[in-house]
Amino acid sequence: MPIAQIATDGTRDGMALLPRCHSLILGPSGSGKTYLAKKIAEQLNLPCLTLNVATWILLSNKAEPTTWTSIVEWLGALRTGGVIILDECDKLSGMGAGFVHEYTNFLRLEIHDLLDSSIPISVKMPAQPDFDGTSIPWDIPPLPWDPNDLGKFLRERVMIVGCGAWQAAWKSNGRQLGFSSGPAPVPEPPTRNQILGSIDPELRQRFRDQVSILPPMMPADFIAVAKKLALQIPQEAQVAWREHLGCAIKTAVDGNLGMRVFEELLLKALVLARQPKTQTPENPGFSGIDTSCPTV
Repeated sequence: MPIAQIATDGTRDGMALLPRCHSLILGPSGSGKTYLAKKIAEQLNLPCLTLNVATWILLSNKAEPTTWTSIVEWLGALRTGGVIILDECDKLSGMGAGFVHEYTNFLRLEIHDLLDSSIPISVKMPAQPDFDGTSIPWDIPPLPWDPNDLGKFLRERVMIVGCGAWQAAWKSNGRQLGFSSGPAPVPEPPTRNQILGSIDPELRQRFRDQVSILPPMMPADFIAVAKKLALQIPQEAQVAWREHLGCAIKTAVDGNLGMRVFEELLLKALVLARQPKTQTPENPGFSGIDTSCPTV
């Protein structure tokens, strides 16, 4: 939170040497990286723009909207600082100088421009809004923003939070987490060197040195969350929720699924709650209880 405040509250305005505030959050899929990044903006009451590397739209000679179009329009509408979430940063891994695919190289360069607060010259600038209603005659369109003005704002008032799973780092150190008759083994998180080795160096140097690492959820974590969620789901679904919770947690731990497993469990509980009592596994819907799953 202190870093986010420094990045967005004007502290950096006019500084010749800017403190490096862009931050990385790493962790397995479903561990809450994007959720945590959004909470940073929410707690500071700041606008938040979420971008996804996997769906990034490149600049071109055509007058079509691109991801950079969304970025400059968002910047042009800001009245305070803001937070940009760059999701699925791990999709950029392996896109180094030796990577020959033209699309991914352009993608990599455009994202580097964003992290460097450098707005490409080919981006169509949004129009400056008329703040007081009188400074611009109604029949004269507003002038476009100067790229230097928006670039300065991006550099001094915006924090970029990169999120990525970097599954290679986790898999290289992971151990089977499944339930057993003895105590559940605790997975060793990847070491700092393993994490840094999984990230493209050119991307890594654009974020601050300290990386936030979210560990995999353990059975006790899932159980604690499930108890809180049970208080918020419809009453008619709670019986099925409890009956199938053990299987859901086992599946989540074995597959490293994270919080999304509860979305599947809630759907299953709601469907089962609406089925006739005579519903059989052969009929449409979900099958009966798997008694091989642990009881929670």
